Amino acid sequence: MKTRGITEGAIFCALGVMLTLISYYLPFFILLVFFIPVPMVILGKRQGLKVSILSSVAATILIGLFLGPLNGISFGALMLFVGCSLGFAYHRDLAPLKKVVIGIIGFLILLIAVVVGYEFVMGISFTDLLFQTLEQSTREVITLYESTNLIDAEQVSIAKDDMAMNIEMMKLALPSTFLLMPVVFGMINVLVSDMILKRIGYPVKTFKPLSQWEMPVTLKYFLMVILLGDFIISLFQVTSIPLIYIVTVMNFTNIIFFVMGIALIFNYLDYKKIKNTGVKVLVVLLSFLLSSVITIVGVADTYIGIRQIYRRESQIK
Repeated sequence: MKTRGITEGAIFCALGVMLTLISYYLPFFILLVFFIPVPMVILGKRQGLKVSILSSVAATILIGLFLGPLNGISFGALMLFVGCSLGFAYHRDLAPLKKVVIGIIGFLILLIAVVVGYEFVMGISFTDLLFQTLEQSTREVITLYESTNLIDAEQVSIAKDDMAMNIEMMKLALPSTFLLMPVVFGMINVLVSDMILKRIGYPVKTFKPLSQWEMPVTLKYFLMVILLGDFIISLFQVTSIPLIYIVTVMNFTNIIFFVMGIALIFNYLDYKKIKNTGVKVLVVLLSFLLSSVITIVGVADTYIGIRQIYRRESQIK
């Protein structure tokens, strides 16, 4: 191994450890957890798989010394499975979609390992532990309300019912959350790594701008079948299909149309030649606040072709 590789391995190892410690000890920086694999991605692009693996192992040992063996293995696995695999993908200069898929697989392996670890190594059901924690927190909040008389008995009863309903909704949303986490995690790491590598002068294959995203024809018709199926199930009150399956499928369907709705808005901004970054950030924030409306807009653009309508009208004029 060359001296430059050793030096860069040590530097990026230190960066990975610093990101981990900051996200662990400072609650306001918890979102930095998403970026822990990025130093290993950059290192993998610059120095290859071998150096990034050795740097990840060294970071795992150091994190274990600071935070204990269990946390060391958890965060180290994040660097190893996601960071090193993505670094290898960048080193091979793979296409954007392939990089995202590799990131998703890496995080999915880690997620499965965590669940299996709780189930078989520690003898604890991960999902049971999660919901027991939520229910315990709910009971503590209700106890606080009752002991301090902040609200009357009727309001306490309403609060209990609302919290119980929220927990049941979370149980239904849990499968889609577990499936969505690797997608979000992989996408974020690829986008951030693309940005950093481009800044330091590396040619990187990136996704085309969001404003140019269009739904593939096969996916368009597949989702049409899903929407029709959901309508029929609701219309005839079909109960033979477990609700958790329907919720999971529809959550993913809504997310896809939500993304297409934002893509349409960005396309319109480009059409009006609005380049202001602040406006685009505001649009994204408002889109999340009005997610149901944006999802409907995405459905309309997919099956009606709104962007083709206003662009065609401008050509006629």
